[in-house]
Amino acid sequence: MRSADSTEKESIHNISARAAAAAHRLRRQVLMSCSIPFAVKDVLTVLTHPADRQITRVYWEQPAVGFAMAGLNALLSLDLTGEIGLEEVNDSMNGLFAELIAHPREAPAGPRFLGGFAFDLNAAPGGVWENFPLGRFILPECLVTRIAGETWLTIAKIVQPGESEKKVEADFTRTFTYYRNRLPVTLPPFKYAAVDRYKDVPDKKGYKKTVYKVLGAIKPGELEKVVISRSHYVKIDSRFSVISAMQVLRNAYGECTSFFFGFPQEGTFFGSTPEQLIHKSGTQIRTEALAGTIRRGRNIEEDRLLGDTLFNSHKEREEHQFVIDQICRRLRAEVEGLTVGDRPRIFQLKNVQHLRTEISGTLKSEKNVLDLAAILHPTPAVAGTPTDRALEVIRKLETHQRGWYSGPVGWLDPKGDGEFTVALRSALVINNEAYIYAGGGIVAESLPEKEWEETQLKLQPIISALSGGQI
Repeated sequence: MRSADSTEKESIHNISARAAAAAHRLRRQVLMSCSIPFAVKDVLTVLTHPADRQITRVYWEQPAVGFAMAGLNALLSLDLTGEIGLEEVNDSMNGLFAELIAHPREAPAGPRFLGGFAFDLNAAPGGVWENFPLGRFILPECLVTRIAGETWLTIAKIVQPGESEKKVEADFTRTFTYYRNRLPVTLPPFKYAAVDRYKDVPDKKGYKKTVYKVLGAIKPGELEKVVISRSHYVKIDSRFSVISAMQVLRNAYGECTSFFFGFPQEGTFFGSTPEQLIHKSGTQIRTEALAGTIRRGRNIEEDRLLGDTLFNSHKEREEHQFVIDQICRRLRAEVEGLTVGDRPRIFQLKNVQHLRTEISGTLKSEKNVLDLAAILHPTPAVAGTPTDRALEVIRKLETHQRGWYSGPVGWLDPKGDGEFTVALRSALVINNEAYIYAGGGIVAESLPEKEWEETQLKLQPIISALSGGQI
């Protein structure tokens, strides 16, 4: 009986030979990967090695469904620029995946691209986002995936035409051994950081003034809703740890998707979002309308009364319906058998409650999950309705750049399956400053004071995470 090591060596030898031959035959680069079971239950641990802070790190976790990924080092980084758009980046990913040589072929885990892009791709980068990519998709060299109760270690390599089989095998073996033998398997102690809240952009007075301007622009049949965001600047000390922040968020918001993208030269974008944009598995797609917010109660009875108030609010239900209607309009050409929940449900998080309606259907086109994300973004939940008119108002009245806040973040695999969420409850960290974002939908019945209070609630999870959970 052969040992696991000998089987591994044979597998690496086989895929190396095939990849080198394919790159030579096709005269272009070829992606190869090998996945093995990995004895780690918490994938966040693999991102904690002190030496890895200066390389790209990506993380994605959905505790409620037992799915998580952690990636190290960008084997390939595809950026959106003024000249390179989403379609070109998608084509590059599809082209690389088309010739994938993987072992084992049917493993539940394998190489994936993880990334995201800005809320407004037509806005020139500026302010705190000036050096952050407009959009970026990372193919990790090392990816650890937790799925269906199992953990997998995937190592990937891009083979260039002209590389010999012997060199490919030697390089891949060296990389594989390096990661397998050095990845941490335990989390370091929590780090608590001092947080100094020091600036709102705009301030409360300016925000209210903006809301009044939006209310003046809203006209039935012309402009129904505009989502206005604001930014809160926080100073943090050198003890801040994105690993501790992720622990705080996933522990407190297990029903949400926690994520971070750490780019050493540009900054770290992280958050925990309650809103799914699109999920694709084979021909089955899943999305949701998430709009309408109220705070949690101080006890069970108050919680119930607040939930009833949210559910019965004409203003909140109207705002919610705008989102449902647009999602269905945009998906109708691509999806058949669209099924919409008969009524919204109350989705409770630690500090707020939302109205949520699930939507599903069967894909009838060849679109991959990124294609679908581009079709749906931006929804009325983050822009308004009608979208074009709402975007005009946002560009005119918002005094800060949103960057990746409220843009799509997610992942896709070689089959074109994957998931994108809307990057809400999020922050950008650069050196000793963090820029936190929150927004709210303005409709004809909105009250500026109530909108400010709602955004205050939405800021709290990230402020707490920045401190390591002290607030």
